[in-house]
Amino acid sequence: MVKLYKISVKQEDLRLQNVLQAGQAFRWIWDDKNHWYMTSMIIVGYETYGIIIVKQEEGCDYIEFGFQHPKWELQKVEEHLKQYFRLEVDLNTHQDLWKSTDPNLKNISPQGIRILFQEPWETLISFICSSNNNINRITKMCHNLTSHFGDKIGTFEDTTFYSFPTSEQIVERATEEELREFGFGYRAKYIIETAKLMTKDKKTYGCTTDQEVLLHFAASNYEETREKLMRYTGVGPKVADCVCLMGLHLDDVVPVDVHVARFAKRDYHIAASKTEIAEIRATYTKLDLPITKKKINPELDFIRTELTKKWGPFAGWAQGILFSKEVGSVIGATTSGDIKTKKRAFKIEEDVDESDFLSKKTLTSTKVEA
Repeated sequence: MVKLYKISVKQEDLRLQNVLQAGQAFRWIWDDKNHWYMTSMIIVGYETYGIIIVKQEEGCDYIEFGFQHPKWELQKVEEHLKQYFRLEVDLNTHQDLWKSTDPNLKNISPQGIRILFQEPWETLISFICSSNNNINRITKMCHNLTSHFGDKIGTFEDTTFYSFPTSEQIVERATEEELREFGFGYRAKYIIETAKLMTKDKKTYGCTTDQEVLLHFAASNYEETREKLMRYTGVGPKVADCVCLMGLHLDDVVPVDVHVARFAKRDYHIAASKTEIAEIRATYTKLDLPITKKKINPELDFIRTELTKKWGPFAGWAQGILFSKEVGSVIGATTSGDIKTKKRAFKIEEDVDESDFLSKKTLTSTKVEA
């Protein structure tokens, strides 16, 4: 039995069920018998993965956490989890800022929804898997990646945990054919090619880890960071923006998919004119961002910029609240090996080369028994 420790936080500021398995992170496992979530995680300051357990009882102003690793220190694990859940951000304070200018957020409670600060490399690969996919399948893909190509790190409560594979491990241990057999489809090529380029980038930038490369990208301005991310195969503007927001700490970035595009048109009446579309294309030409110019959907990019202007420095967080309201909540992986949802399994659309994206009815939903 693992020993549990407490971190003080109100449920209105962090509700685990609305954060850990709602389309941000894909490797947390829900143990409905013990009512806790489990995953493998790498902690800042340590080179190897360990097992993390978090729990939240209804009505309590704290979460509980435990861990399994021979060298981890309690203080460092606690600090890491506070950073992971971004507890330095006061939801109520920042939602008041959104409410002051946005009537659509006026009567919406944050419900403990937060933007996570995840390991950048895992975030990149996870959202490559999200291309034209639903949360159930993304979850299965991420678990398949770890169990087949990561390192076994231990067992807890009869569940075996593995590390998320590095770029070198994917290149050395995986093939496109194997990934296709595990259900990755055309994304198999994307993952292999991205891993190959990442191994080269580590040499180019003098970095020892995948994370260091991506954090190096984040030292540039947003447009240059996104341009560098889109060098990787399978990474379009939406995937790049997800990595910026959830893996690189860029809180004002608003990833735009079919759900965001829908409520932007419906609730905010945001639509780019022909003149504005031409201006967007000209901007990326002037900035010498050829990959962005090639992959960008001007209509969706216009929505992104308008929502960022409306919501300000924490625009990505406001998007997260409205996105969750729009698509409902999910559960994800369980200790029984099932992938379950509370409401619907929504399809996540990638926006690369979809010039008529907003005119298409691309939303699909599949009812899954809870």
